[in-house]
Amino acid sequence: MDERLSGTWTITELLPDGIRPQTAEITFEDHRLYFYAGCNRAMGSYTIDGHTLTAGPVALTMMYCPDMSAEQHLCRVLAEPLDVSFDGDTLTATGPVGGFTARRA
Repeated sequence: MDERLSGTWTITELLPDGIRPQTAEITFEDHRLYFYAGCNRAMGSYTIDGHTLTAGPVALTMMYCPDMSAEQHLCRVLAEPLDVSFDGDTLTATGPVGGFTARRA
C-alpha cells in the first residue's frame, strides 16, 4: 500500500462537500507528508496500516491568506485516521470528518 501512496498527488475534491480547490497537492514520501493548498505549507509524519492512513502532528506555516478553507479542511481530516483506496490514478481518503480525492501529479 505504501508504495502506491508514495509520490505527489493533485487534490481534486474536498469531501464530503465536493469543493474543488484551485491549487492543492499532497506528497507522501518516506513516512513524511507535505501539502500545499494555496497559502501555507504543511508537513508531518504518517503511518499506513492496511488501508488506514494516520497522520502524526502536522506543522503548518502561519501566513494569513483571504481563503484558507482548503488547508483548514486538510488539517481537520488529517487529524483523524483516513481510509485510503485507489481507482487507477485516483486516490480517495475518507474519515469521520471528511476527506479528499486526488490524482497522481
